[in-house]
Amino acid sequence: MSENKKVYLSALDEYINKVYILVLLLVPGACQCAGILYTFEKFMGWLPAVSWIALIIFDVTCLIYLATGIFFIKTGFSKGLVKASKLKLGKIFLVVIMFIQFNFILYMVPAKDFWGFAFFFVILTSFFLDFKMVAITSLEIAGSLVVSWIVRGDILLPLKDEMFIANMLNRIVCVSLSLPTTVLLTYLISRFLVNAKKDEMERNNEQVKNVLNSVQTLSENLFSAGNALSQISENESTSVEELSATSEQLVESSNVLGSKTEESMANLNELDEWKNVVADNVEKVERTSNDLLNKSKENEKLLSDLKSINKEVSDSMVATTEVAQKLSEAVEQIGTTLSLINEISASTNLLALNASIEAARAGEAGRGFAVVAQEVGNLANSTKESLDEVETVIARVQSNVDEITMHVGENSRKLEKQNEYFTNVFAGIKDMTELLLVSADAVSTMGEAHGKQAMVIQNTVSINKEIAESIRNENTQFNSINDMVESNVNDISEMTAQINAINGMVDEINKLLKREE
Repeated sequence: MSENKKVYLSALDEYINKVYILVLLLVPGACQCAGILYTFEKFMGWLPAVSWIALIIFDVTCLIYLATGIFFIKTGFSKGLVKASKLKLGKIFLVVIMFIQFNFILYMVPAKDFWGFAFFFVILTSFFLDFKMVAITSLEIAGSLVVSWIVRGDILLPLKDEMFIANMLNRIVCVSLSLPTTVLLTYLISRFLVNAKKDEMERNNEQVKNVLNSVQTLSENLFSAGNALSQISENESTSVEELSATSEQLVESSNVLGSKTEESMANLNELDEWKNVVADNVEKVERTSNDLLNKSKENEKLLSDLKSINKEVSDSMVATTEVAQKLSEAVEQIGTTLSLINEISASTNLLALNASIEAARAGEAGRGFAVVAQEVGNLANSTKESLDEVETVIARVQSNVDEITMHVGENSRKLEKQNEYFTNVFAGIKDMTELLLVSADAVSTMGEAHGKQAMVIQNTVSINKEIAESIRNENTQFNSINDMVESNVNDISEMTAQINAINGMVDEINKLLKREE
């Protein structure tokens, strides 16, 4: 039998399962209660004749019996049914503890009325509806009573008075009638009630058999129809699943394409927005290039004019240098003339000195000549002083002329260097002008290209908008198809579930039919 297969129990099996647990707990539990009661009575001093050692042994055995009963319950079931071996051992265990505990109590706590509990012990075993077990227990209890009356008659038997014979006869009759009656009752219940149930079941089975035959035929028809519907459902489900998967893939691809198109449109819109900015900047660059070209041409003209003026200044500096050179030469000639005058003045002064000497020699006759000679000497000295002053002025003029010549030469060299720089700058500006012309042409060409690009972008934006709208319409249609497919899938799933339910019912009917067979 499979682990997952449901176990069907008869009423008798259900009863034995419950009784097995109940009696295995009830009998040891009753013994445990007796042990607790006797321990309390001993503690209170009401059982002075009972030994503490015997009482402790009794309590320990009660605990052992209770643990053993729990062990039998824990290990006695298999798949919801009491094991036959455990049931047999449990019955033997109960018969044994009934005998032991009854005698233990009988001799540990001797009482004249304890024989009445014999019926309680026997009734506990009758729960199993096993008359053999009840009969054995009854014989054990009856035999124990007889032996105890013989061994401990002074304590267990009634007082030997005028009622002794009557009391003993009553006990014997009561035990002799009660125990066999309990055995007989157990036998009747276990045998006749079970047989009556079997007869009733046989009659019911005969009535049900015809119904089961019809049900079997119906089950076969339902099974065939269920298989056909199941096959159709599987084929339809497979087709719908493939269609659904394809539709979902198309929707997913369309969504991806739509998102990419929207992203492209966003980029193109952004590019379209930047178009005006680029156009403005291209226009500004073109305008600035043209302005810069005009400024370069103006600078080129100004530099050309400046070069001409600079050449004139350079020529003037050359002329000035020549004039200074001539002035220097004239000053040198004046110096030569002054030197000659200075020599004449010196000679005149010497001549005046000689005339003064000769006039002195002449005496009175030469006094007038001496005065003339003196005046001539004074004139010569005055002339010498004037010549000295003129020489000083000429030297200063010569120094200034030399300085002017030096500065004019240096300025002339600087002007030549400046002219060289002007020539290089002029050439550079000329080259820059040519490059600006090329740049202006390129900017103009770029402006035209940008205009064409703007037109293309505008057309692309319009096309992408149309594509996006088409994709949205396709997505709507795909979603509608997907919804219809999902609805069909749900319907097919429901139909499949109903088919499975029918097949399940057919299987259950077949199982019932097979079990009845």
